[in-house]
Amino acid sequence: MAHAPDDLVAPAPAPRNTALRTALFFAIVGGVLATFIALGRQGKPPTMPHTDPHRLQLNLKGELVGVVGEAGLAEAMLPGVELDKRSVEKRVNTSCQTCHGSPGDDPASHACGVAGRCLPKNHPPKPECIKCHRVPAPAVP
Repeated sequence: MAHAPDDLVAPAPAPRNTALRTALFFAIVGGVLATFIALGRQGKPPTMPHTDPHRLQLNLKGELVGVVGEAGLAEAMLPGVELDKRSVEKRVNTSCQTCHGSPGDDPASHACGVAGRCLPKNHPPKPECIKCHRVPAPAVP
């Protein structure tokens, strides 16, 4: 059976709508960038004051040991003492919560008793204080 010469030619590709694809691409990239800009403009959490209950204590390796003034820090800072990072962070965050309470608590219900120190109602629920609230660097003379 003989083939016609036109049978060997591939069919013409369907016309691509490149303008629509380009517009869709720019819309998606623009949406992602707008989201990052909107999230970046939100206020930063306040830094912790540079006072003893708020200063983080690090060992010689730079690992978090606790907060200054906490009981048992001298033993935890000895060389060769292995620290579990998660348990230390949990202990520090729990000590923050004992004074500052939980989001929306009544100031009279916890140790600080001062409305300005209580966590506001719109504060994130997780007690992971040291992830967001940083200790300012000490002033260099």
